[in-house]
Amino acid sequence: MAVLPQIQEDKWKSLRYLLGGIFLVLVLIEKSMGFDPKTGGNFFPKQGFRNIGKVQEKSKFAEPADPFTKENWEDDLNWEEEVLTQTFPDSEAKSKPHQKLVDDTIPEITLPEDRFPGAGKRLQVDAGYLPIYFLKFYGTGKNSQSQLVKLTREFPGGDPIAFLFQELTKGPNPEEKGKGVLSALSKKMRMEPNYRLENGILHLSVSEDISYGGSMEILKDRLDQIIFTMVDNFGIKAVVLYSNGERIRTLGSDGLTIPEVLAKSQRKVIIF
Repeated sequence: MAVLPQIQEDKWKSLRYLLGGIFLVLVLIEKSMGFDPKTGGNFFPKQGFRNIGKVQEKSKFAEPADPFTKENWEDDLNWEEEVLTQTFPDSEAKSKPHQKLVDDTIPEITLPEDRFPGAGKRLQVDAGYLPIYFLKFYGTGKNSQSQLVKLTREFPGGDPIAFLFQELTKGPNPEEKGKGVLSALSKKMRMEPNYRLENGILHLSVSEDISYGGSMEILKDRLDQIIFTMVDNFGIKAVVLYSNGERIRTLGSDGLTIPEVLAKSQRKVIIF
């Protein structure tokens, strides 16, 4: 029975030797891993025991290298030089010629000048009968509508433009008035003796009375009387009206806009 205490003491010694050996092995492992016992922090490194035998290899989770180290920034500069020396398209692209918008096949139309062009050569026509246009209203009340009426005047010969304009302002004769024929032109309206017929365009200057009185429809009738009387006679294809040396663009207080060049409209004409 005295042998038991000796056996128990030997077991404790063996256990101490074993623990000491394990501790020594752990110390050697930590030194091989670069552990510095003087620095604080965790006893085991962040990388754990996976770096054993791979000290020279960089860990997958190693801290990034300093971007300002000599090797790194020199490489970056070399990369920038390569980029700057590459060939890029010229930022200032050559301007393409503008597409021509004007079709040369369409002839240019020169509109009459705003100013009265001045007198031209006066027409001279032999005696005969010349057509002239007045108005007649058909219907009653709101359904009343004006129609152009074609009549004739005996012409003694000479200048037909002044003669026809004077007949328009004079109005229909008593017999024609009895049949309901009227004129939209006032007797006060005058035509200046100077006019110009050029390239089929009759440039005619009249007094300001052409714009006075009457509704929009009456003003249109007034223009049609002049145009239908002058156009298609003596080589006249269209009319341009002036007043006080300026081209007329509007008529009446409501500002009836008139075309650049006045030509015959598609209007029904009654022949007496």
